[in-house]
This record gives sequence, C-alpha cells and structure tokens, in this order.
Amino acid sequence: MRFTRWIRALTPFLLLSLLAVPVGALAQTKSQVDQAKREQDAALSELQSADTALEEALAEYQDINAQLEDLTYRITRMIDRIKDDEAEVRDLKQLAQDLVVEAYMNGGTGILDIAMNADSIQQVLTRQVLLECASDHNLGTLDRLEALQQDLDRKKEALREDEALVADLSALAEENVGQLDEARATKAQVYADAKTNYSETYAEYEAAERARKIAEAAKKRGAAGGLPEGAIPGFICPIPSGASFINDWGFPRSGGRTHKGNDLFAPRGTPVVAVTDGTVRLRSNSLGGIVAYLVGAEATYYYAHLDGYAPGISTGQRVTKGTVIGYVGNTGNAIGTSPHLHFQLHPGGGSPVNPYPTLRAACP
Repeated sequence: MRFTRWIRALTPFLLLSLLAVPVGALAQTKSQVDQAKREQDAALSELQSADTALEEALAEYQDINAQLEDLTYRITRMIDRIKDDEAEVRDLKQLAQDLVVEAYMNGGTGILDIAMNADSIQQVLTRQVLLECASDHNLGTLDRLEALQQDLDRKKEALREDEALVADLSALAEENVGQLDEARATKAQVYADAKTNYSETYAEYEAAERARKIAEAAKKRGAAGGLPEGAIPGFICPIPSGASFINDWGFPRSGGRTHKGNDLFAPRGTPVVAVTDGTVRLRSNSLGGIVAYLVGAEATYYYAHLDGYAPGISTGQRVTKGTVIGYVGNTGNAIGTSPHLHFQLHPGGGSPVNPYPTLRAACP
C-alpha cells in the first residue's frame, strides 16, 4: 500500500517530466542565430542590388519614353505631310488627265495612245503633242508630279521604319522592366523569408536565454524562494477575476508529501486562463483530477482540480495569454474540499518552484 501511494503521489510529476519539453532542447544556438542573421543580410544585399538594377531600368525606360515621344511627334508630322503630298498628287494627276482629254478634243487623235503607252505621267507631258497644250494652260508645274510621287514614297517608307522602331523600343523597354520587376519580387520574397527565419530563430534564442536565467535565479533562491518578481515577462494571473491564496508551498500533504504549488480558491466554474502564450496538454490523474499543462517559452505550468475544460480547447493547441483553458473545481483528491486551482510553476520545464512570488505580483 505504501508503494502504491508513493506511485500515485509521483504520477503527476512523472507526467509533467514527459510532457514538458525543456525550453533549451528546441532552442536555437547562438551560431544558428548568427547564421540566420548572415542569411538575412545577404538576402537584403541581393534585394538592394535588385532595387538598384530596377531603378536603372526605369531610368532607361524613361529615356526610351522620351525617344518614343519624339518619334510619335515626328510620325504625326510625317503623316500630316504625307496627307498634304497625297492631296497635291491627286490634284496634279487630275490636271494631267484633263490635259490629255483636252488635247484629244482638240484633234490630238493619238494622244490617248501616247498616254496609255507612257510609263509615267512625266513621259506624257514631255511628248510633243502635249507640250504646247501644257504651255497654253499654264500647266508647267505638272513636271514636278513624278518627283513629288517619289518623295511621297520615301516619306511612307520612313514612316514605316519609324513605326517599327516605336514598336521595338516599346517592347524592349517593357520586357526589360518586366523581367527586372519579377527578379526584384523574387528577391523580396527571399529577403522576407530570411527576415522571418531570423526573427523566429532569434526569438527562440532569447526565450532559451530567459529560461536559462530564470532557472539560474530559481536555483540561487531555492525552490521555496520561487522566482524574483518580473522574471517571466508578461505573466498574468491564472484567475484574473480574483482568487484567495496564501504562500502554502511546502505544506504537508497525505502520504508524506509536501505541497509543490499554491492553491487559489474561487467559486466553482470560475474561468482559469493561460498565464502566457504556449501549448496546452490535457490530462487526468487520480491526484489532480482534470488537469492541464501549459508549455510556455520560459516555463511549464500545471493546472489541477479543474471542473472541466473550456469549449474548443484540445491537446496540442497553441493558445495566447488570457485564453480560457478550463474552470475552477475540486476534482481528483480534492473532492470534498472547497473549489480551488492547484497551480505549479516549472522554470524551463524542470523541477517546480514556489509560484507564490510570481502569483502575488500578478494576481489582484
């Protein structure tokens, strides 16, 4: 019987040692933090280089846009001149046609043959049969028709070349900027990932360092002395609505045990909350009844004699500080006593220390 009682008394502490992951076990080492910082700095340098290249490409793009504006203006002017030249060519051709018809009407029976067989209007005008008619009607300006037509063809060709250049420049500028923009976005994502990794690695390292310092402080003060006030940053009272408690650490318990926590008395069903951010583990045993473990960055916390768990709470769930975990009760070996929360504090997931100084500073 004595051995059985000893096993029952030891059960919650055995469970706690199995469930509570030592903070330092998964923490990042200083060398890992330094490596994460180097990766972040390298990614930032790459991102800055990409930004510089993109800025240069954008400046080049602006220069190309300026060229495009000049080309567009030149094309517009060219189109206007071509329209004017085409109108003049039409007028001159009409004059030539009128001249041929008039020559024919005046007895130039071969004039149509001459016009039809000529290679150009210029040849028509230089035929003897039309020279006098052209002179009589003051149509000497017709001799510039061929030159005007040739000039018009040159302008159209120049227009086509300018339009092709505009298309090429636009495509080149957009492709260059687009590729660099994509490269910059990729490097920005790499930097964001590296920055996140460094932040997480450094946060884990800091948490491990805090846990180490807390454990050292607890060792110096002794288990009964607990932790100095403020040792666990942001710690809040597990029963924020208020509870009655004293420094009952070490009080005798059945089977020769001593009390390894503090009892916080409050009405049955009073909400019990997470004292820090962490991961919950839900269990039950004959001593603690309905219990919960909260594994935080600096310590593991043990909640016992709960009346039940809060809706939606499950084992392995990550919770934030202030999340309701369960409710005050008197389950386990506390049946018959006033409802209360048995609360333990294990710095770094190790042996328990007196939570009273920490609770006294946080509870109303």
